[in-house]
Amino acid sequence: FYEEMTTRIADMRAEGAEAIVLYIHWGDEYSTSVNDKQRTMAQKLCDLGVDVIAGGHPHVVQEMELLTSTADESHKTVCLYSMGNFLSNQRATNVSVTTGHTEDSLLLGLTFVKYSDGNVYLEGVTVQPTWVLLEGSGSSRTYRILPLDHDAGDWEELYGLSPSQEDDAERSYSRTMELVNSGLKTVQAYLEMDRISRVGVG
Repeated sequence: FYEEMTTRIADMRAEGAEAIVLYIHWGDEYSTSVNDKQRTMAQKLCDLGVDVIAGGHPHVVQEMELLTSTADESHKTVCLYSMGNFLSNQRATNVSVTTGHTEDSLLLGLTFVKYSDGNVYLEGVTVQPTWVLLEGSGSSRTYRILPLDHDAGDWEELYGLSPSQEDDAERSYSRTMELVNSGLKTVQAYLEMDRISRVGVG
């Protein structure tokens, strides 16, 4: 796998790729904990020069982490181990995971900036928690993916939610942020410090 990745990354760089974002299928289904194999793979991929890793397969959100290359200490990799279930019928009421984590996901925002010297840097990482709202039953079921942004306004009014649905959305937001917020803050603090070291405070 690592030999193949080394070749692919070298080929992409030769063809002009200025940043490498890898989406990977890994991890234990329904576990919000990252396993040792994921961590080992993430570190190896960081060492190979990957800039961002986003994972899928566990059906639940997992943590975000900032990795440092053992081959080049100046190289960092942002790793979001699992993005959760963006659209799914896996409800807390019909799967073994009754905590609701299978209803949660997030949108990962990445901002790359190219400087006048030709170098490209990752300068921004954001997350937007989302929740899958199930309405109706049987053949009339509908699924809506709701962006959970408190700055957008009152969710009950914005999305036409009942009070209990709004409570479920709030719980979804809390579950996701509990998993990713610490790593996200670490990533954002590093990126800002790195940017300032290149261009100064202004």
